[in-house]
Amino acid sequence: MVLLNSINHLTEIRQMIHTTAIIDPSAIIAKNVTIGAYSIVGAGVQIGSGTHIDPHVVIKGSTIIGENNHIHSFASIGDIPQDIGFKGTEKTQLIIGDRNSIREYVSIHRAIEVDECVTRIGNDNLLMAHTHIGHNCILGNHIVIVNSANLAGHVEINDWAILSGFTAVHQFCKIGAHAMIGIQSKVTQDVLPFVMYAESSPKSINSRGLQRRGFSKETIKNIRCAFKLFYRSSLNREKILCELEESSKSCASVKLMYDFIQQSTRGIAR
Repeated sequence: MVLLNSINHLTEIRQMIHTTAIIDPSAIIAKNVTIGAYSIVGAGVQIGSGTHIDPHVVIKGSTIIGENNHIHSFASIGDIPQDIGFKGTEKTQLIIGDRNSIREYVSIHRAIEVDECVTRIGNDNLLMAHTHIGHNCILGNHIVIVNSANLAGHVEINDWAILSGFTAVHQFCKIGAHAMIGIQSKVTQDVLPFVMYAESSPKSINSRGLQRRGFSKETIKNIRCAFKLFYRSSLNREKILCELEESSKSCASVKLMYDFIQQSTRGIAR
């Protein structure tokens, strides 16, 4: 990727940047980036090849945006975190991968100075209108977050998860791969991979979503058995985990569930 970092070089790509856009001279912008009318790109921002910035977008701070993203009008990207302890001098980042669609009025904040000091968005995600991604959140790939869903700080969303509209996720919660969160849900503990979660509790496995993504009938059966063992069994936790560990030896998806349970810090939503 050829990057440009001087105001002189910006004249070479001016035909793709609207004349009313405000670009800081220190911003690093690839040659074929499109920036719409009245958008603002601040100091320290890097934008990769093929990314399209619509009118009235604001991108601030130490923000790195990859290739072929589309950021729609009125999005706020890389602003300071909503944390009363943030002083403004911390060296923290927002890193966004490739081929993401970030719709109207989305807000994504850069990190506070803990852990890796980064808010990170992976690849091929769809963040619908009015969604909020708080500081130090980590999002994987192929995630869909529907209109007006909100993530507090330090939330982790794994690959292929879907969050329906008006979902609210408590800080430090994790949502597992291929999980689906129902509309207006309140998530206060970790949600297992592959689980359908609605009305603030797990209901079943996301079998239809797994079928669409090519999971075999045998794998879906194993996931369903693991779900029933964890949520429906009369066994105590120790025995449940022993049985899940045994099942995980022959099924990678069950192992994903088992590892998720073992690594949970907020506890699994029951």
